Amino acid sequence: MNCYHEILVTLQFHEDIPVSEVQAALSELINNSMIFDEQLKEMHHRNAFKQYTFCLPYPLESDRIYRKARLYCFHLRTTSLKLALAFRQWLPKAKGPAKIVSLELKNYGRRAISELTTLTPVVCTVDNRCWLPENGLALLAERLQGNALKKCRNQEPAFTVPAGEDYFFEHIQMLNQKPIVVHYKHKGASLLGHKLHLSIKPQPWAQQMAFTVLGEGILEKNAWGFGYCIAGR
Repeated sequence: MNCYHEILVTLQFHEDIPVSEVQAALSELINNSMIFDEQLKEMHHRNAFKQYTFCLPYPLESDRIYRKARLYCFHLRTTSLKLALAFRQWLPKAKGPAKIVSLELKNYGRRAISELTTLTPVVCTVDNRCWLPENGLALLAERLQGNALKKCRNQEPAFTVPAGEDYFFEHIQMLNQKPIVVHYKHKGASLLGHKLHLSIKPQPWAQQMAFTVLGEGILEKNAWGFGYCIAGR
């Protein structure tokens, strides 16, 4: 995998939406676009990596409430060109909490990555609960590595980590002081997430893992907008 694809989406919300609920709103809108395409519909219901994630809309208002009818932008990112083209075609038809105003698809080639910083919280489930700092950074590191490895093997089944190596990153830094709450009212759930900064190893295998999660999101529930990150070169 030598590139990922990113759609810049401009939209208008039909109602005011607080930041704690906007991921659910965008997820609903994206899911609705999938009903127009049989392959997208099948992928949505399949228990497998969805291969996309998205960031929060911007600009963020000072009171952290997105306003009805104002223009906002967000990025939807995927490692699958086929998926990116399908979203570009069907997102304008989606019904939900917002109206799509415009779309622009861009492709980004693979470059060296020295660090990854999450812009939306990451979610890691432990015994059906969200990971918390008292569960330990060692467990979080294991889940980060395991999830990224599965995503790489989903793209390239023969992908392996060299013997004697442990993680694709050198350090983990927690960026929030308390868990970040994200509400999903239509699912009757609230999830607790955290923002992270990872220092990435320079070896090719580690770079491939970092690039994969850059394109698909870090850890779990990426199709709900969790784990969207940016790279430092």
